[in-house]
Amino acid sequence: MKARWIVSAAILAAMLIYSVGLDGPYLFDDTFNLMPVRLWAAGRLDWSEVMFGNVSGVLGRPVSMASFMLSAAIGGATPLDYKAGNLATHLICSVLIFRLLQKLLAADHRSPDTVAVSAGLLTALWLLHPLHVSTVLYAVQRMAQLSTLFVLLALLAYLRGRSALISSQLLKARIWLFAAFPALWLLGLLSKENAAVASALCLVLELAYFKRDEASKRTLAWFYATTLILPVLLAGLVAVIRPSILLGGYRILEFDMPQRLLSQARALFSYLGMLIFPRGENMSVFNDDFAISTGLLSPPSTMVALLALVAISVIVIVLRRRAPHLFAGWFFFLVAHGVESTILPLELYFEHRNYLPSVGLLLMIAGLISLLPEKLRNDSRLRYGALTAFALCAAALASITWQQANIWRSKEAIVDQSVRNHPHSLRAVQAKMIEAINRKRYEQAFALISPMANSNNPRTRLLAYLDMTSIRCLSGNPPDPAWLDQAIRDARDRLTLAETQTVGLLMQVSRDHRCGKQSEQRIAATIAAIANKASGQADNVGPKWQLHYAAAIIYGRIGHWSDALTELRHAWQPGVPSEVGALLVQALAHNGLRDEAARLLWRLNQETSAKDRAGQAALEPARKMISAHP
Repeated sequence: MKARWIVSAAILAAMLIYSVGLDGPYLFDDTFNLMPVRLWAAGRLDWSEVMFGNVSGVLGRPVSMASFMLSAAIGGATPLDYKAGNLATHLICSVLIFRLLQKLLAADHRSPDTVAVSAGLLTALWLLHPLHVSTVLYAVQRMAQLSTLFVLLALLAYLRGRSALISSQLLKARIWLFAAFPALWLLGLLSKENAAVASALCLVLELAYFKRDEASKRTLAWFYATTLILPVLLAGLVAVIRPSILLGGYRILEFDMPQRLLSQARALFSYLGMLIFPRGENMSVFNDDFAISTGLLSPPSTMVALLALVAISVIVIVLRRRAPHLFAGWFFFLVAHGVESTILPLELYFEHRNYLPSVGLLLMIAGLISLLPEKLRNDSRLRYGALTAFALCAAALASITWQQANIWRSKEAIVDQSVRNHPHSLRAVQAKMIEAINRKRYEQAFALISPMANSNNPRTRLLAYLDMTSIRCLSGNPPDPAWLDQAIRDARDRLTLAETQTVGLLMQVSRDHRCGKQSEQRIAATIAAIANKASGQADNVGPKWQLHYAAAIIYGRIGHWSDALTELRHAWQPGVPSEVGALLVQALAHNGLRDEAARLLWRLNQETSAKDRAGQAALEPARKMISAHP
């Protein structure tokens, strides 16, 4: 009963705390992922296109998209509706964590009431932890939440099956292990792919808490063969036969796989530090200032982190029998990071990746307490002291979470906090710069971005010089040609999405000839030169063909169609949108190559669906040009 009151009080506190941030705005990829839901709610898109049309992950995440549609149907397609759904999911996850901890802490053979109270206190810490604010109040992170929810259900199913095995209830065990677990695991995978760790987490719990007889060994061998070994072998086969499916993203990142793996050692300890000693001022969705580990000693903390990972792992393995919670918690944390913190080509650091792994920290706390002498653990004074410490920790976590939830009411507040505490984050500075531009405060925007031109990172300097050019054009002042020359010198042999976004702003600015025809020609030449310096990438890599296409658009605006044609021949790659081909038709026609232009237009007409409104609209100018000059 006490445990239920503890969890209920924590749930109520979480509801009150998070309620202040539920009316916050959309952020970043929210718009991209949730726009189809808004179109469906308005009757402009079929439900199947929304549910199965998402391209965020390999599996499309239809369960998450269905949940967003449910939020829109119950309330409306607004940020409040999605974030209220996120909060509800957060509360459900907390109940599942409470149930999971109850089952695992029972291994201590303490009274059920003591186990339940311990589980309730630990659950309260998870529920109120401020590191989860960027998951709950970031609408699209429902995907991470649902993945966690189904993994927790799958773990509970495994424990039910495992208990049935111990009781020699073979049929019941098989239903839980070979029917319920795979179904819940699949739902998790279709929410977000990091649910793939579910069976590996089962193995962690198995090694920590269970003994195996001959009968259970046979059943468990089949279970792990089908849910762990076979999927790993299939993933390895895909990586060998079609490596681009799993690893192709490295083509547009500024680090490679070894560098990412080295960096993740430091990231894991940073996560642990934020979980143990959360500091609201350091929390941010802008994490591009997290340094890349380019070697074991670059930075030196890389080697320290790797050695610490190994040392802690060895210690908890040695203590596995004496402190199974410590073993389970540490490896739960590591394994739960197995998808997003290992080889896949993802950004280096995000707070929301700890939503599931943080459960491991709760078990580690229980494990550390279990190492205390039994006399101390049973001392009533120390127990009251421990309860007081838990209450103070919960209050401190709640206070920081409330502060963060208030910040998440406004994108401007989120950006301001990030710029203040992450001054080397180019993305944060650019977000603040865009705010200033939207308010026509061009001098403020310039003052924000210009210090980045002195960065030690060449890519940061390149992007800063291009942004400085955009701001000068917007303010009606001619940009300094030296900035563009320096941007070319700083260009890298590999382009990233950052270049496409910065060039995108430059294209918008030059649309109304604010930079002047001569400057626009130089801008187009600069963009083309930056693309040409990307010798480490093929022309069909997204950022590279996009920059060639951007240069062609600007050349076309000022009538330099021969230069536009050169850029478009680079940009016209298999799989690119039809608007690139449509502009190529125009460039061919302007350069007197009308037969080639007509053939390409015929091909584009055949390949572009009548339902593709954007594609059809892009082809219309090309059709008019060819029909006007047969």
